Amino acid sequence: MDRNEEPEMNENEKFDGVVQTHWADLLRLCILTLADETEGEEAAQQTFFKAYIAWDSFERRSSVRTWLFRIAINVCRRHLATRKRFQGKRLDPHIELAHPETDPREAQMTEKVRQAMQQLAPPHRLILTLFCIDGMKHQDIANIFDVPEGTVWSRLHKAKQELRKEFQAIED
Repeated sequence: MDRNEEPEMNENEKFDGVVQTHWADLLRLCILTLADETEGEEAAQQTFFKAYIAWDSFERRSSVRTWLFRIAINVCRRHLATRKRFQGKRLDPHIELAHPETDPREAQMTEKVRQAMQQLAPPHRLILTLFCIDGMKHQDIANIFDVPEGTVWSRLHKAKQELRKEFQAIED
């Protein structure tokens, strides 16, 4: 082997790198989707377990991140379905939607946004989390949900309208 060549990584080493790269984003997605830190962590672990099992069959037609988010969303949907109904008031207050704020007015605004997000139906909260918090592009979200990009635009619009309505209710 040439001194300038890096040794080739085996599949387990590659997957370990994927876990390290995407763990925090997937954990945040699962916690926000399920509104429960413990369930979110369990869902993130299940996501990576499912991804590890399917790693050899991953066709790389989308990015690894998009593929993992799709698995995570399906895992979270199963969690929500087994719950029978969503109880959004269980989100721990120390989980931040954005960077910690120093201005008390910004902290108050962040809390109001969090409260409004908790009132949304899980599908609305999920698409807003992917777009606004995780910064995903419309096309990536469309790939995750396996829907046309226009559908993502429409769902985002409805979710934003619902968030605005919930936020105004908190303001009043």
